[in-house]
Amino acid sequence: MSYRQNLAGFGEPMDGMWDGFQRINTDMKRGGIVGVFRHGSPEMKRMVTVSQLEPALTYRVKTMDGKRITSLTGQALQTTGFAVNLTQLYDGELFELSNG
Repeated sequence: MSYRQNLAGFGEPMDGMWDGFQRINTDMKRGGIVGVFRHGSPEMKRMVTVSQLEPALTYRVKTMDGKRITSLTGQALQTTGFAVNLTQLYDGELFELSNG
C-alpha cells in the first residue's frame, strides 16, 4: 500500500459514480498500475490523468492482457490523460504503465 494514490477527478466508490486509483512507485517513477471502475454512472467514458510520473519520459499504457492503448509522456499523462470507455453499468479495468 506504500504507493497507492487517489486518481485525480475520481471519488470514493459510490453507486452512480466512477472511482479509481493509481499505484505509481514514486521513488523510481518507471510506471505502475491504474484501476478505473464504473459503479452505475450514466457516463460511459472518462478521461484518466496520472500524476507522479517523470514528465519527460514516455510511458506505454496497456490493458492487463497486453493490448497497447497509447504512449504518452509523463507530462501528457498528467495534463491530458487517456480515455476509458466502459459500456457496462458496473465494470472496471486495470491498466499497466511502463517506461522503457
